Amino acid sequence: MNNELKKFIEDNRGDFDDKAPSGKVWEKVEAAMTGKKERKFILTPLFKTGIAAALVLMVGFGIYFIIDKNKTGNNVAGTEIKTDIPDAPPEMNQIAVLISMKQEELKTLGKDQPELYQQFTNDITQLDSSYKALENQLSVTPNREMLIEAMIQNLQLQLNVLNQQLNIIHQIKQSKKDSHEKNDQTI
Repeated sequence: MNNELKKFIEDNRGDFDDKAPSGKVWEKVEAAMTGKKERKFILTPLFKTGIAAALVLMVGFGIYFIIDKNKTGNNVAGTEIKTDIPDAPPEMNQIAVLISMKQEELKTLGKDQPELYQQFTNDITQLDSSYKALENQLSVTPNREMLIEAMIQNLQLQLNVLNQQLNIIHQIKQSKKDSHEKNDQTI
C-alpha cells in the first residue's frame, strides 16, 4: 500500500505542484501551532460614544479645577475674617485688620516664590478653617466667653504665622541679594 501511494504521487506530481496555499492558511497553521488565537478588536458605536463622553468630562473637570484654583489662588486665606460678633473685645477687630494687612503683604512678596507662597497659603487656610469652626459653634455654645477667647487665640496664631512667613521670605530675599553682591564683587 505504501508503494501504491508513492507511485500515485509520482505520477500526479504536476497536479499537486501547480497550486500554492494562500497566506492565510499559513497564518492559521502558525497560530494553531503556537496556540495564539487571532482576535479582532471592534469598537462598537456605543463604546466609541462612551470614550468620547469620558474624554469630554475629563477635560471639563480639568478646566473647572484650573479655574477654581485660580480664583482661590488670588487670596491668601480665601476668606475674610468676621469680627462683627456681639460682645467681642476690640482687640479681635485689631488683630483681624493686622491679618488682612499681612496677607496682602505676603501676596505681593509671594510672587517671587510661588511654591513657598502656596505652602504658606495652606497653613493659613487650615487656621482659618479652625476659626470658622469656632465661629459656627459660637451660636450654639452657652459659654461664649471661652469660645471668643479661643477665637482670639486663633487670630493671634494666624498673625504669628503670617509674621514668620514674611520673615522667611525677607530672609530668602536678603540671602539672594547677598549672594548677588558677592558674585558682583568677585567679578
